[in-house]
Amino acid sequence: MTNALKTSGYWTEFPVTYRAEQVTKIMRWVTAGESGVVIGGSGTGKSNLTGFLSSRPDAVAPHVTDKPDKYCFLHLDINSLPALTVPFFYRGLGQALQEAAEALGPELYQAMQQLTDRHLNWDDAFEVLIFLQKAHRLVINRTNKKVVWLLDRFDEACRQLDAQPLNSLRSLRDQFKGQLCYVVFTRHPLARLRDLSEIDEFHEIVAANTCWVGPMNERDARWIVRQMAARLNATFTEAEMVQLIKVTGGLPAFMKLACLALAEGVLDKVDSVQTWAEQLLTRLEFQRNCQEIWNDLLPEEQNVLSALSSGANETQVNPNILTYLEQNGLSVRNVSEEKVRVFSPIFENFILQQRDVAPGILEYDPETGVVRIGGVPLEIELTPYEHRLLAYFVRHLAEICHKDDLMQAVWPDEQGIGSDERLAQLVKRLREKIEPNPRTPTYIQTVRGRGYRFVQPGD
Repeated sequence: MTNALKTSGYWTEFPVTYRAEQVTKIMRWVTAGESGVVIGGSGTGKSNLTGFLSSRPDAVAPHVTDKPDKYCFLHLDINSLPALTVPFFYRGLGQALQEAAEALGPELYQAMQQLTDRHLNWDDAFEVLIFLQKAHRLVINRTNKKVVWLLDRFDEACRQLDAQPLNSLRSLRDQFKGQLCYVVFTRHPLARLRDLSEIDEFHEIVAANTCWVGPMNERDARWIVRQMAARLNATFTEAEMVQLIKVTGGLPAFMKLACLALAEGVLDKVDSVQTWAEQLLTRLEFQRNCQEIWNDLLPEEQNVLSALSSGANETQVNPNILTYLEQNGLSVRNVSEEKVRVFSPIFENFILQQRDVAPGILEYDPETGVVRIGGVPLEIELTPYEHRLLAYFVRHLAEICHKDDLMQAVWPDEQGIGSDERLAQLVKRLREKIEPNPRTPTYIQTVRGRGYRFVQPGD
């Protein structure tokens, strides 16, 4: 099995059985020449799964039905691109193909170099697509391998890229049916990211297959505890391991932080799961992780989780929403208690706090660029445009800020400032950084047909 990424020391630490259930499902699509979507929320370790697939052929081999050396995994992390534009997206694909050719041998690499020595105009979509067709043909025909694209952190690409580049992936796949497929990794189902009618060609080839990645099962959770103990030069007893898994619900991000807290003596080994959950939730890193998970949910999903946290049973909540929460691992069925509950006591405590905590006052210092909510500084970095927009809002507290005035404030030196959509996208990005829940904004309110209004809680 050939991979674009070489096995590194980091990936060799992972056991062959790591995420075996998900690997089995994904490889079932791949061996059939099909594409699909892998969905997992914040902190679930999707990128670890991507890296594991692309750099551990020995672990993938047991899950394929044909010869294990027939697969060439190509990994593109969308977040690694300098900017999310069509030319950079295509260049990312091209670079991964070049790295694969180099790993597959000097003759293929030389042939690939001849293709790329033509000084491609990456802004010319037609020229680039011809190059990608030829590059795939080189890899597939000369090696007789199936090419499997692992497109990691694909959410923003789905949201922002023009529809045509995404749909062109379908056209590329059609030229190599059975020999080329895509495994797309996202935090959300594609339908939440974009109107699927815009990308119907691409969506059609990935829609049939979905794999959910949530908190780890006990086997993998125990491995994380052992791995963290070794890294921290600590020893965890069996009882401590069980309690770590229970309090974190097996969420990788929670588990690593909880192991660190236990090793540092933050947690008392004799305390209960509930006490651990309360203590861990006082730490900023846990608050931040919980808030990120919470913000990714729709209001109706938040309401169901709130109901479960308050003791509601499954007959009292929307069954379709409950199914979605179970799929992504945020709610789990306790067989012994015959009850559905929130996956982790830490997150359950966080949910209970949301009912009692009103949004704090937002403060912005234009000199330092620091944003505080309730006196607590946010760990965010605003772009220059976002700084100008927030500064204008703060200066015009509770006023209706008309779109033309906002665009003039943000882009004062530009002729033909731009469209309402450009402003809307900037507001959206600012909301994602400062709002407790960007889908139901607290501070930046939309005034339909006119612009926006910046308000403080209680105004």
